[in-house]
Amino acid sequence: MTDDVCDEQGAAAAAARPARREHRFGLLGRIGIGEGGFLDAPSLDGVTGWPRLRLTLGAAGAKRWYPGALISQLFIVGFILVPLLTQLPAPASWFWGLGVIVYGALFTVSFPIAMALPDRWRWAPPTGLLLLSLPFLLVLGPDLSGLWTYVAVSAAMCFGGDRRAVFSVFGLSAVALVINLIDGALQPSNTPPWTMPLIILSIGTLMAAFTRNLQTLSQLRRTQKELATVAVEEERNRVARDMHDILGHSLSAIALKADLAAKLSERDPAAASAEIHEVQTLARATLSDMRAVVSGYRQVRIASELASLRTLLPAAGITAHLPTTTDEVPERNRELFGWALREAATNVIRHAGAENCWVTLAPGRITVEDDGIGPAARSPEAVGGTGLHGLAERASDAGGALTIGRSRRGGFLLEVTA
Repeated sequence: MTDDVCDEQGAAAAAARPARREHRFGLLGRIGIGEGGFLDAPSLDGVTGWPRLRLTLGAAGAKRWYPGALISQLFIVGFILVPLLTQLPAPASWFWGLGVIVYGALFTVSFPIAMALPDRWRWAPPTGLLLLSLPFLLVLGPDLSGLWTYVAVSAAMCFGGDRRAVFSVFGLSAVALVINLIDGALQPSNTPPWTMPLIILSIGTLMAAFTRNLQTLSQLRRTQKELATVAVEEERNRVARDMHDILGHSLSAIALKADLAAKLSERDPAAASAEIHEVQTLARATLSDMRAVVSGYRQVRIASELASLRTLLPAAGITAHLPTTTDEVPERNRELFGWALREAATNVIRHAGAENCWVTLAPGRITVEDDGIGPAARSPEAVGGTGLHGLAERASDAGGALTIGRSRRGGFLLEVTA
């Protein structure tokens, strides 16, 4: 029943995610600028040629770009296409009208095409627009600069709002200003010569800044996803490390107590019963610890681990030489030293074959030694198991270090500094 409830809750959460995402981004989310905006692009790794171009032309970001690009061309229709069709005789009007339509179509697909090109070729679509506009000088004269607004917008989008986009916009504005100044000197007009250059400059810089902001937003979204992945991985490692440390220590203690109870069952039933009760207590404590690990509130303290060792080591036939107090250990080191003592005690009981175990405490150091078989003749990386690697990570996170090797008493040495 519990699993069914969890499944239903998970399905409900998954179904609610899109609604929450749209609510989080509000209006921006509804117009498609929530998670990367117009700069959304599919993965193009290993894709070349026409398949690559088809991917960018049909990408989500391109589909959000098309409506705005088409709406912006109402200016071309009203101020360029219609006058050409009505003022020029056929077939010249149809020829130039077709040119305007081709120009608008190229503007519409210039950004998706640029996304399919390597960065060093992103200049090609806006340059193509600029070259296609030049023949209109024959029929539009200086009014040709009205088409350069679209070149500026294309450059801003294709270059991602970087310095190339800014230079392109300022360059187009400057050339348009020169053309209009010359035309104004030859044919005086009521329209100031800087009108169209200022329009190119303002719209171009606005689109460059807008594109840059969208690019930054897209990078933030990617970073957010990467951080979420790292956080999940760290939490998985924490749970695995804590489960190993808790189960390794607790199950060793349970096995030890159960073996002792089996040996005492015939000659001292009362003592065997006491050991069985301790096994029950340990099992319940282990279950509680596992739940605490899952919830993230598991804490290990040096004082409680020393108290546990005072009974576990003698039960394993090992003489314990333990400090009588932990007062000299600062609060910030007590949890780390508790994990170190737990891991060391588990190794002493399970692997050392020792008769004595010594624990030494200092404000910034804990040392555990035994007189057992000692480490094998191999590198510390080979000696260290999952538990020791987990302890090394804990020590590193606390700004300390783990040292393992042969003790001065001939056995195994484990030392953690913080």
